[in-house]
Amino acid sequence: MLRRTILIIIIVLTLSAVPAVAYAFNETTSTVITNPINNETCGSCHPNIAEPPSYNFALFVGPHGGYTTTSSKCASCHSVHAAPQDSILLLPGATLTETCLTCHDGTQGRGVYGAIAARLGGGAVTSGHSVDTTNVVPGGDANTGGSTTMTFAGVGNTLACSDCHSVHAANVVEPFLGDRLRSSSMPIAVPTNKLLKQLPGAATEPVTEYGSDWCLGCHQGRASDLSTVHNHPAESAGTTDTPFTYGYIARLVSDDPTSETEISETDFLNGPPWGGLGGSNRGYLMPYPRTPEQEGHDPICQQCHEDSRDVGALTGDGSVGDAAPFSPSVDGASDTANPRFQNFPHESTNRKLLVETDDDLCLNCHPLGALP
Repeated sequence: MLRRTILIIIIVLTLSAVPAVAYAFNETTSTVITNPINNETCGSCHPNIAEPPSYNFALFVGPHGGYTTTSSKCASCHSVHAAPQDSILLLPGATLTETCLTCHDGTQGRGVYGAIAARLGGGAVTSGHSVDTTNVVPGGDANTGGSTTMTFAGVGNTLACSDCHSVHAANVVEPFLGDRLRSSSMPIAVPTNKLLKQLPGAATEPVTEYGSDWCLGCHQGRASDLSTVHNHPAESAGTTDTPFTYGYIARLVSDDPTSETEISETDFLNGPPWGGLGGSNRGYLMPYPRTPEQEGHDPICQQCHEDSRDVGALTGDGSVGDAAPFSPSVDGASDTANPRFQNFPHESTNRKLLVETDDDLCLNCHPLGALP
């Protein structure tokens, strides 16, 4: 009898134990999830979004903005009377990163870090932006193109979430359409600014549109116009007066094989489908010779560095682009999705955060028949 009682207790404790690393992926469409800090439900931070055509993108920031005298969003991130001793910002976590991961570990904010490891195991994450562990920036030296160190906001001046993101949604870039699906109850991605700061890293000039110039805030040695070394050309305000960005770019007109492209941009007035690089795989292929819309433009950083996927291929002599169907899944739930994960630039299954690797990447723009 005693052995049975002990066994029952062990089973109960096992089933109710909280894992050391939170990798839960609960479907929330019919479940009320409670905020772990102040015991309020999701609606206190994420009010319903207006129906088209009156999209209110300010509401997509959740607890990170839209503060009013009647809201209680501040308490979602700040522990006013019970913060750790060394938390001068009254944060519930010992560090800024720990506070962010209170939600963004896959259990509440549906995972930016941790989704890939949860689905595939820790070894599947082969590249990413490392927070609280490094202040070395690859390609950060504008003169040599090599790595350099920078002073960031994290522990020991290492990279922290707030070096790229404005947690209070102040001075952020314009909204753009990404790939990320928030939940199965919202089957399309929606434009947001992803809380991206206008002055990321070491940037000295505000960047209002997410694109190459935003990345160059840290990776200055990768700029075609800034570095004294030769880089693969990258579109930026330094190379053209009308640079392509993530939300404004030339892409194939369809997923079917085609030699035609169109200027695609995020258009809030008419509602979905919104354009830009996000929401399809058509922007990752550049037929050769270049189309009138692509002529005079270089690729933006994100056409080579994005979430791992199959973008399709150039066919024949390279003049035809055959884009792979865009079929994302929520946090990697489907192993047949394309892309499966939408975690860029936090972590990726590809090295160096490349959208594809090896010649598979290069041949998206450089067909064999056009090589010298």
